[in-house]
Amino acid sequence: MSTAPEKAAQAMAYLQEYAPEEYEKYLEFTARLGTSGGLSPMTQELILIGCAVMSQCEMCITIHVENAASMGASREDILQAALMSVAMGGSPKLMYMSYVFEALEDLFD
Repeated sequence: MSTAPEKAAQAMAYLQEYAPEEYEKYLEFTARLGTSGGLSPMTQELILIGCAVMSQCEMCITIHVENAASMGASREDILQAALMSVAMGGSPKLMYMSYVFEALEDLFD
């Protein structure tokens, strides 16, 4: 069974092969977002955790929890970011907290 980062890499490889122009523009766009403005990379990852929960994307949740933790985010920081989505999205978003907890257990326990 593939891990979330492996699945994401497979999706990106597929896009690179079958939609290279669109993929390149996507990479340019996301790179520019990451370097403009005053948000730290860790803050950006915390925001992306909230977005991942709001979007109900299991792979995104795992990847962004791992990224935030690797940048020094604490368990509490990550939970707060994820719970902000629950506050905005209600019960459906609460169900996706299980993926946040899974990723945190792998990283912090």
